[in-house]
Amino acid sequence: MIELGSYSLIACLFLSVYSVFVASWGGFRNHLPLIRSAENAAISNFAIILVAGLALWYLLLTDQFQVEYVAAYSAANIPTIYKFTSFWGGQKGSLLLWALVLAFFVLIAVMQNRHRNRQLMPYSLAVLMGIETFFLVVLNFSTDPFERLARTPADGQGLNPLLQNFYMVIHPPALYLGFIGLSLPFAFAMGALMSGNLDTSWIRTTRRWTMVSWIFLTIGFTLGGMWAYEELGWGGYWAWDPVENASFMPWLIATAFLHSVMITEKKGMLKIWNFVLILIAFELTIFGTFITRSGVISSVHSFALSNIGPFFVVFLALSTFFGLFWIYYRFDQLRSEQRMKSFLSREASFLLNNLLLVSICFAIFWGTVFPIVSEWVRGEKITVSAPFFNKVNLPLGLALLVLTGICPLIAWRKASGKNFRRNFLFPMVGGVIGGAVALAAGVRTLVPLLFFSGAGFVALSVVFEFYKGGRARQSIKPTGLTNALKDLTLMNKRRYGGFIIHTGVVMVFVGIIASSFFNTEQYFTLRTGEEYKLGSYTLVFQDMGERRDAEKDVVFARLSVLQGGRQIDQLRPEKHFHHKSEQPMTEVSVRTTFKEDLYLVLAGWNEQGQVTFHAFINPLVQCIWIGIAVMVCGGIFVLFPNKKSGPALAMRRVVDEAKDEAA
Repeated sequence: MIELGSYSLIACLFLSVYSVFVASWGGFRNHLPLIRSAENAAISNFAIILVAGLALWYLLLTDQFQVEYVAAYSAANIPTIYKFTSFWGGQKGSLLLWALVLAFFVLIAVMQNRHRNRQLMPYSLAVLMGIETFFLVVLNFSTDPFERLARTPADGQGLNPLLQNFYMVIHPPALYLGFIGLSLPFAFAMGALMSGNLDTSWIRTTRRWTMVSWIFLTIGFTLGGMWAYEELGWGGYWAWDPVENASFMPWLIATAFLHSVMITEKKGMLKIWNFVLILIAFELTIFGTFITRSGVISSVHSFALSNIGPFFVVFLALSTFFGLFWIYYRFDQLRSEQRMKSFLSREASFLLNNLLLVSICFAIFWGTVFPIVSEWVRGEKITVSAPFFNKVNLPLGLALLVLTGICPLIAWRKASGKNFRRNFLFPMVGGVIGGAVALAAGVRTLVPLLFFSGAGFVALSVVFEFYKGGRARQSIKPTGLTNALKDLTLMNKRRYGGFIIHTGVVMVFVGIIASSFFNTEQYFTLRTGEEYKLGSYTLVFQDMGERRDAEKDVVFARLSVLQGGRQIDQLRPEKHFHHKSEQPMTEVSVRTTFKEDLYLVLAGWNEQGQVTFHAFINPLVQCIWIGIAVMVCGGIFVLFPNKKSGPALAMRRVVDEAKDEAA
């Protein structure tokens, strides 16, 4: 199996290089047999790299410790599920997973486009297989996952205990699917530039791939936040860690692209901007992979310092130059078909939305790379911490939240006073209600008040858009409002799926602001039978205990949670001492309700029977997770095709759009 895996990677490298050159030449010569040959090579590449992936899984599951990667990231006594996930627990396996998933996505793209996008496909395939070639070069010449050890150990080191968590079973693959999925929009964008076929056909193809990537990135960094919340024991879910930032930045740019393509499709504007966004999104995925796997930036999520950094730096430079060259080459053909008529228009609001998203991304990027820059310039690494990111991104986030409500309400080309009065009155009432509710709840700080008012504004703007659309549908087909809304959403999934996503965004903002500004944190020490008052809760320490598992020793404490004089729950925070790890791991205990989380950490104990706890009350954390679930559901809803409408409704939609233009 070791030889089978190694030779499979070598064969894949030859196939990918062949596909790059033959696809490029076939596209240049418009020679279908050459193009088909390149596509068949890409399909074969997936089949063979799948063999390599299965070989590595076999070696991990059967404890083949003569393989360096297996010995480093697996062990005989860890659960089978973690042997399976050890595939992406280290650098070599994660890069193989990247190449495997990319090959699978290329297979899907080839099969989807056997009879469409034929001008783009040769060049797009060449770009995709060029990316695949890069990862195969790294795997064959720098990070061979099938490397043998000179001496076979009796057992392996085992997967990092921090990664032995349910969320880590799903979190890395979800992020990889999001990262790698953005290679497809990049490839089709480059295919459009290289072929000169610059109509909107490449946008229709890439928009769906971008949405799929956006969904997986959303799931990925959310699961990472949930893992950090439950596993690291610091009471939070987001610390602006470099690797967290690496997953968030391409998500921001992908979000900007999904908004800006609406302007291109509707008005023929922002063509160059769309290509630039796709290029930035792709390069950020490579950058994120680089900082995670090269070890140049310290992070709880990153791998150790390695020798693959130069490979990634060269590839980043070459791919960026490649993209910028083709944008420059086609610059004159990418000029906008229309000019922006007014700042008070939907086009302008979408552009401002894009600028805010890019500004947030740039601020995060600068804060992430500043330690590297400071080390190069001054010889010392200066770390940028959470206060910087919070201070910069709070006002940008507030502006983005409010704009989320404004964009759908404002008219195309130029909004009139009538448009403002008709569309903004009801949402503005929502903003007032949001602020009033916050005041009634005891909020007196300006920033949270502004955010809660903004959340009310956006929430009511979404309700208003659904209501307005439902009433318009009823005027065409008399029916109940519920049925009208159902028909409306099914016939325009992209628009109303977007409103579902906006609803989730509102919930996320509310949860973040509440849990960040109004959380309670306390350290306290108790003996058996003593109690401590925390907020509305009374914590009574019962006892401590311990047990010995196959791979770890566990120390735990039991506490009763009382509220209003009666017991409502029992918490059991733990410390895990893994036999092969040098430091203890925290297992927190959380009582979860929609209103707040009671979060308890076993901090320490002494021989005198005193036990120290670290406790938090985090309001509305569940609002974040539910909001993100709503966003993901909205994204999935957008991917489904629209329900077919009758000719009368189609004609009415044309009339409505004309009225919207006139307004």
